[in-house]
Order: sequence, then C-alpha cells, then structure tokens
Amino acid sequence: MTLYGLIAHPAAHSLSPIMQNEMMIARQINGHYHSFDIIPSDLESAVLGLRALHVGGFNVSTPFKSAIVPFLDELTPLAQRLQAVNTVKNINGRLVGTSTDGDGFWQSINPHQPHEHVVILGNGGAAKSVIATAQHYGVRHLAVFNRLHTDWSQRETQVAYLSQGIGQLSDLADNQALTDALVNADMLINATTVGMNDARTLLTDYQISLLPQHALVVDMIYRNQQTGLLKTAQKQQLLIQNGLSMLINQGALSFEFWFNQPADRQLMANAVRGKDNDISN
Repeated sequence: MTLYGLIAHPAAHSLSPIMQNEMMIARQINGHYHSFDIIPSDLESAVLGLRALHVGGFNVSTPFKSAIVPFLDELTPLAQRLQAVNTVKNINGRLVGTSTDGDGFWQSINPHQPHEHVVILGNGGAAKSVIATAQHYGVRHLAVFNRLHTDWSQRETQVAYLSQGIGQLSDLADNQALTDALVNADMLINATTVGMNDARTLLTDYQISLLPQHALVVDMIYRNQQTGLLKTAQKQQLLIQNGLSMLINQGALSFEFWFNQPADRQLMANAVRGKDNDISN
C-alpha cells in the first residue's frame, strides 16, 4: 500500500482524507491518504520522513505552501511563478511540486457565469493562486483590494506579475476605486479569512449593493458555510458560492496529478458535503 497525505498545522479537521480515500477506493488504488499535523519548526524533518516512507504524494496547506519550496526537487512552471505549492508528487524519488488551488477555484465556477471583470479582496496566498490563473480562464481585468502594508510597492509588482498584466492592486480604503470596481464587476471574490469565525465583512451592505444583478459573489471560506458576505449578497438577490467547490476541485486536480487518471468530482463532493467538520484543507 502506498501512502499519500496532507501536511498542515493544524490538520486534524481536514476533509481531504475523506474525499481522497473515497476516490482511491472507487478507482481500486492500493493506497491510503492520511493527514499529518506538523509543527512548523519540524517541516524539513517531516519532508525527509515522507521521502523515507516513499510516499506517492501529498498535499500542502497552511502554513507550509511557500516554506516547503526549498525542500522540493522540482516545481511546475505555475508553482515556480507562485513560489508556492499545494500538491507534491513523488516521481522516482524526486519530489515535484505544483499548485492546483487556482485551477481548482476557476473550475468550480459555472463557465456560463460572466467573469471578465473580477474584484478580489485580499492578496495573500489564496488570492495569489486565483490571480495567477485568472487570465487562462478568460478574465480580462482584475481589481485587487487590500489594506495598506509597508511592502506595498512589492505587492503591486507581484500582482501585476502574477496576473500577467491584467491585475491592479488598490487600497481597500480607497472608496472611489472600490466603488468604480464594484459597479463594473461580474464577480466579487473574498480571498481573506474575514468572516471565517464571525459575521464580519470587509464591505458594507451599501458597497455590496453596488454590484450588478448578474454578479456572482464567491467567498473562498468553507469552514463557515454562509458567511456575512454571502448572507448580505443573498439578500441583494445576487448569486453566491462558498469555498467548498474549490476544495473539491483542487482535490480532484491533486488526485489527477498523482494518478494520471480522471477524478470523479461528484463522488468527492458527495463524500464531503454535509460533513459537520471544522474544515481545513
């Protein structure tokens, strides 16, 4: 039996083992997927241990997506651009890292939903993967909003680089820029953790009301199934979506990266939906 898994901190409440083990059983793969809670100072030792166990592959979640890069043998072009990894495959003893987060996000969106003009709240790890893959899925303009940081000019450059020139970073406090972006948006994405554990939102009810009626509001949070943002958007009769579909799709893409065969996304969705877990990829 070949071992697969997830390294994260914390990792105990992950839904990944549920959907990956179901998928391996369905495809009659002699493997098992296990979550490993790794203390950050033990990351290098953990990777050495996974090598020694000849694991087939593993997922990488918070806080290791960037920290693991120096311990891998190779990165795919996308992972190289991001300098972040969420999936690792062991190919003849070489650990090859890729990122399925961005593709997983865009593949979770209904392809008929307009998405040429997109507003993203946040430019941390979750946002970067979405920004880096947006153009491939037909996005023409990305308005990225974040609170001011001391490394602002570096962040501006990074957004332009990752987005291949279609993205622009603006201060969340710039009401005029935010209003202009929301009025023209086909999609609003919350890529921050605001609203994960409470009813807080980064935008006011009025700001959300500026969105066109065809706009889709996506909250990448899936621990709280309906965040304050999604509740407000629903009251405005806007289409809404939480982060569970992204979790399923990025997991399916990880499975396909490891096994070179298609994953059954409906089976994986059935495995995780309705689970009353405190979810953490």
